[in-house]
Amino acid sequence: MELAKTVVCKLKPTDEEREKLLRTVQAFKDACNHISKVAFDKRVFNPVALHHLVYRETRAKFGLPANLAIRARDRVAKAYKQRRDKLLRFDRSSLDLDARLFRLIDKPDGVCASISTVQKRVKPPLAVGEHQRKLLRGAKPTHAVLTYKNGCFYLHLTVERKVPEPNGSNPVGVDVGMNNLLVASNGFRAEGKSIAKRREHFRRLRSSLQAKGTKSAKRRLKRLGGREKRWANTVLHQVSKRFVDSLKPGDIVVLEDLNGIRNRVKLRKSRRAGFHSWAFARLQSYIRYKALERGIPVISVDARNTSITCPRCGHAHRNNRRSQSLFRCMNCGFQHNADWVASLNLARRAGSPGTGRVVNRPDVRGVLFNHFGSPRGQAHAL
Repeated sequence: MELAKTVVCKLKPTDEEREKLLRTVQAFKDACNHISKVAFDKRVFNPVALHHLVYRETRAKFGLPANLAIRARDRVAKAYKQRRDKLLRFDRSSLDLDARLFRLIDKPDGVCASISTVQKRVKPPLAVGEHQRKLLRGAKPTHAVLTYKNGCFYLHLTVERKVPEPNGSNPVGVDVGMNNLLVASNGFRAEGKSIAKRREHFRRLRSSLQAKGTKSAKRRLKRLGGREKRWANTVLHQVSKRFVDSLKPGDIVVLEDLNGIRNRVKLRKSRRAGFHSWAFARLQSYIRYKALERGIPVISVDARNTSITCPRCGHAHRNNRRSQSLFRCMNCGFQHNADWVASLNLARRAGSPGTGRVVNRPDVRGVLFNHFGSPRGQAHAL
């Protein structure tokens, strides 16, 4: 089985190469906005039909090579698949590259990238570490995105890696949240209170800078956004790696289907900002690709009522969840942490009709886990 992975490498262009790349990125962005206006005004969003309308004009007006003009058209057509109710603007300083627009060149002193521009090709070297070098060894990427950010160029290369075929029969449910960032039915837990405090700190800083509205405040606000994004990505990568490391051979990761979760979940006003700004889907995507790299299957199931359904008797009622952390069944008295109950119910749903997979269901009847770890006796029946 092959798995796509993105490798980010920094470019080290000369001043002349830098100028050519900047002109190309700007021309590509202008072309995308021009194509977007034509597509929206004429209500033509099909890439083939759009090609006949804009291809020649795009090449003549912006001086783009043939394949870059096609990549600009495709970027616009793809964006309008998401929404067509308003004119879309393209502000990112980036351009899409295919196998004809770039290639990697191995040299004795390193790796270079040959990239097509509006003024012939440039061949800047890549600044790569051992991790990137290992991923690129023997790879022949056919797709990349060149981005310009904070005065530097970065090449996002998509490479295919061979990974073991996914195989397993023991479901491990994964519940994501705010107080507990991640709770799994195998006993793994990542608490989220310290992370929530740090996010609240960033939120207060943003609010203060937005209220000032000065040029210096806006510059600092931009830097703050980048710092917060890097911190959040680091946290999500660390948590997902620790969880995947806790899995055993034969496990299957069972994730929540998050479609519609922001409309479905009701929260008090003080918690809405934190909930709607946290990247639950990104955490799941990190878990997914890290698990697949190790040959661990990943499936998604419907998460509705998983935190209010008793795993012992199946009774479902919202009063079963007495608080954010406490689950106590009104029918049989089973008591446990509410997030762990949700993860267990997710694991059990993995073998239900409609999931496309039949797996062994976890049997934890009568077991209470102490701090999400080893069993310590019978469950409370209150």
